[in-house]
Amino acid sequence: MTDHQIVFGDSQDMSELEDESVHMAVTSPPYVTTKMEEGQDFEYYNHLDLCENVFEELYRALIPDGKFVLNVGDIYTKYLHEDDKLHKAPLAIDTFQRARDAGFRQFDQIIWDKGFTRNFGGPLLGTYPYPPSMFFNNYYEYVFVLRKPGKRPSKTREEREASQLDKATWKKYMQQWWRIESETEKFEGHHAVFPLEIPKRAIELYSYKDETVIDPFGGSCTTALAAARTGRNSVCYEIDDELEPIIKTRLDPDQTTLGSVGMEANYEFVHRDDATPGMSQMTLDGDEGESPDESEATQL
Repeated sequence: MTDHQIVFGDSQDMSELEDESVHMAVTSPPYVTTKMEEGQDFEYYNHLDLCENVFEELYRALIPDGKFVLNVGDIYTKYLHEDDKLHKAPLAIDTFQRARDAGFRQFDQIIWDKGFTRNFGGPLLGTYPYPPSMFFNNYYEYVFVLRKPGKRPSKTREEREASQLDKATWKKYMQQWWRIESETEKFEGHHAVFPLEIPKRAIELYSYKDETVIDPFGGSCTTALAAARTGRNSVCYEIDDELEPIIKTRLDPDQTTLGSVGMEANYEFVHRDDATPGMSQMTLDGDEGESPDESEATQL
């Protein structure tokens, strides 16, 4: 049986976790925004500060050589600079740099090809069909692989053998361009669902069975689902406790799937005083890849 703890609270404080007590991290941070009005502050740098605080907590909790898999994409906005001109903000590299500032070092990098077709036939964007400001559709995001410096505790041969990948899976995972369809359109109630395949691949590549995986921005807790299916334990933090019914809807049916292959998972829900109902709804509308529209303040 694997154990999974979902903590409703602010992941800038993960004091439940002892130093060097988890083995890897995988997450996709939300993109903080609201429907903007001219002159209103855009919380871009506050969001990056929050991410760095969370990354520092991750760094503390991870074992030496623990891997941190960070999925993030760029955004279109016209509120980052005073001239209010729509442009692409480098959120991915800015977030990646905050992880480095927290002490992590880059280990590798993957491109997630989301394979979107949903915007075709939709509104005409930018200055289309005329120059000079036509925008590309954002159909990819970055998956950065970082590591905490140090030497990882050794494993027995039996532990290594239990987690080895077959050759076909290894060849599939080691392609640096991952074509994985978005799941946002398939899941009602949460508009930025992390595709199961991303944390599943990351967990199988960078952890052993029976180890513990952490996701500091849990959302619908897809990482917990991936950990359970791969024989790992997990801890997921989510600040919005209104997502609990959505999370349970996502996790509960999987018990039957696990049981069919002789596996079990125990899910524990913990509510802290710093949980903030509705906070996760401050993510970008369509933060998995809608294209920019001059009529919208900040869309990906």
